[in-house]
Amino acid sequence: MTIKIAHDFNCPWCWIGWHQTRDLKAEFGVMFEWVAAELYPDDLEWNDYPAEPASNPDKPPVPTRFELAMAAQRLPKLPAHRPQKMRTHNCHEAVEFAKTQGDPEPFIGRLYEAHWRDSMNINDPDVIVSLAPELNEDELRAAMAERRFESQIIKFDDDAYAAGIYNVPTFWIGNRRYAEQPITVLQLAVARAMPK
Repeated sequence: MTIKIAHDFNCPWCWIGWHQTRDLKAEFGVMFEWVAAELYPDDLEWNDYPAEPASNPDKPPVPTRFELAMAAQRLPKLPAHRPQKMRTHNCHEAVEFAKTQGDPEPFIGRLYEAHWRDSMNINDPDVIVSLAPELNEDELRAAMAERRFESQIIKFDDDAYAAGIYNVPTFWIGNRRYAEQPITVLQLAVARAMPK
């Protein structure tokens, strides 16, 4: 069974989603079709969210929804400093190129780990090339520079919404979509959708 997953490398929920794909593959033997969903294409302004209000020093801290999701997936705390406002178009171009050469998943995993674990700017073409030793460097650089696969990258907001992608990651399992769900929900969905 192949499960489609819409994702973007700079999305923290997709870092969790990457690990969930590993778990689902190990448990059920499913395959994944990776769909590029670019959260911040060049023509979309980056949102600046207001700073969190100062909390009462007497109040014990409570975890955020994301911290709970990380704990549920048994993932370690992320490094405090990572590239901010990093666009991801080059990453997606590189993955689409990798798909023409074989299985892109090892490369996808190296991109996620380089950004979330190692705090690297994975949209930098030099970094991308260093993470893809199995790909021809000249051809990879040309694909990124030419934006050869731009038509295969779904951009937020309008194009993504038209494709049924409102959050990333979004998993298509059976005839339903699942977005930002815990692994237990995805496991149950896959178990129900598996061919008998």
